Amino acid sequence: MRVLYLSPMAYGSNPGVDALAHGLDSRLAEDDIELRVIYADFRDPGWPGSADDAVRAGVAAGVDAIAIWVVDPAEPAAGVAEARAAGIPVIAMERPRFAVDASVVFPNFNHGVYMSEHLATLLPRGARVGLIGGPDVVDDIELMLGLRHGLEISGLTLVNDPEDPRYKNTTDVREGGREKAANLLADFPDLDGLIPFNDETLLGAIDALRDDGRLGKLAMVSRNGNPLAVRAVLDGVHSGTWDLDITGIGGIVGDLIVRALVGGEQLDGLCVCSPIGRMIDARRAPTWVPWDQRVAYRPLVEGV
Repeated sequence: MRVLYLSPMAYGSNPGVDALAHGLDSRLAEDDIELRVIYADFRDPGWPGSADDAVRAGVAAGVDAIAIWVVDPAEPAAGVAEARAAGIPVIAMERPRFAVDASVVFPNFNHGVYMSEHLATLLPRGARVGLIGGPDVVDDIELMLGLRHGLEISGLTLVNDPEDPRYKNTTDVREGGREKAANLLADFPDLDGLIPFNDETLLGAIDALRDDGRLGKLAMVSRNGNPLAVRAVLDGVHSGTWDLDITGIGGIVGDLIVRALVGGEQLDGLCVCSPIGRMIDARRAPTWVPWDQRVAYRPLVEGV
């Protein structure tokens, strides 16, 4: 049996996105199911049409199931409808606004609240915090809502509008994070804390802080559990990264696919929650297990 996975970013662009694919591949391999990957990058000009095209390619090739990472809750509705009409189960990461067989939902809001609450343990009440936003995708929108709520209930002061393009890393990669962090540091020289929304942005923020001469002087939190972010915690220049167990999320998607293909189960719109995770701070970082030691990182096969 073959399963097609639509990755929302080209391989190598974001280690967390890659890790999820490897988690999915590892779980499917346990039941001798082959994974095929098409990279429909949401940053490319042809998206979301490229996502619909990828699903249709899977239908034409006769794959047994399709997994999608929902970036826009309205896409790729047309392609998915065609797949399901052909009897191919579709499993989504995040719940879209169109019908799928099952969804794995991320507790993004909770992540944001817990990240802000951890930062509040490191700063005095009223401390000034800058927040770097991300692209307008489902999980990051919900994360930002949680971060802002967490800052408010924790008594910290948000100094900037993270939806302002000057502070919003829509590229979702390190270099974009460096640019937006530099803007924030220039505009608010008296920051006490900084929240880059994810670890790729965090790595760019570290570059900007090093350029600015303030590396290690601001309390910071971020999300994903990227190995380089954990390294920054160990080096004493980062306060913590929320490890959302990204390979485990891939495994849960794989579990649903196996239930449908091997067990013959009608999932009928089932929603399950991904792992919530934990904050990797200075206490936990020494025993943290890297993603590529949690699952086998086999080469991913591109195409159907």
